[in-house]
Amino acid sequence: MKYEFEDLVGILKRLRAENGCPWDREQDTHSLLPYLVEESSEFIDAAMEGDKAHMCEELGDVLLQVVFHAQVCREEGSFTIDDVVQGICEKMVRRHPHVFGDAHVDTASDVSRRWEKIKAQEATHLKDAGKSVMDKVGKSMPTLARTQDIIRRVAKVGFDWGEAAPVFDKAQEEFSEFREEMRKVSPDDKNIDRLEDEFGDIMFSLVNVARHCGFNADVALRRANAKFEKRFREVERLAAEQGKPLKDIGLEGLQQLWKKAKKLGKNAE
Repeated sequence: MKYEFEDLVGILKRLRAENGCPWDREQDTHSLLPYLVEESSEFIDAAMEGDKAHMCEELGDVLLQVVFHAQVCREEGSFTIDDVVQGICEKMVRRHPHVFGDAHVDTASDVSRRWEKIKAQEATHLKDAGKSVMDKVGKSMPTLARTQDIIRRVAKVGFDWGEAAPVFDKAQEEFSEFREEMRKVSPDDKNIDRLEDEFGDIMFSLVNVARHCGFNADVALRRANAKFEKRFREVERLAAEQGKPLKDIGLEGLQQLWKKAKKLGKNAE
């Protein structure tokens, strides 16, 4: 059977109906939030791996959550999935006058500037006039993503270096301050609070470095995690070939296996 979007909407209505699924009927927008986060994360994992079939499946799970939330809100009398679709379509057409109107742009930067100008003129944003830029930063965002959003938003209002050099300098300054706090550590004083403060400053500054270099810090860290995991699995495989548990190999031996795993990985590429 060939299903369409309206079929998914109908399935959710039936699941939530009086004679539907007991579990689905018990859910509300609050109880569903963890599933939206989980499904979004699983799609990101699939996208990072370039697994198209898995991406398709996970996007379906994300779409299910969108329709599920909309169905709950329809029952509450708040809005419907049609309102969601109508709203986003109107917004995309309104913010792309160079595609759906007579406006002209030459570059992606021109598009971004026009987007922000149109956005600032919209009713939902006009009512926020006078409020803090920080009010728009999502409180439930993962920490690294929230850092990126904070930096992005303050940069939009001019709180930003115009070039990359001072951003690198600031990151190096934060490393120096962290090292200075490390020198103060003693058996009687672990200096944890100050170390945490300075380490946080390092991470914040590095996110800004990533932004100035034109890439996403979260994506970069995900790639680093994936690379480390892949290499360590290879270390485990090499250790198994030697018939030795990892804990019996020792640090020096593990480092040698790591170098070998790294070399094998590069050769495979």
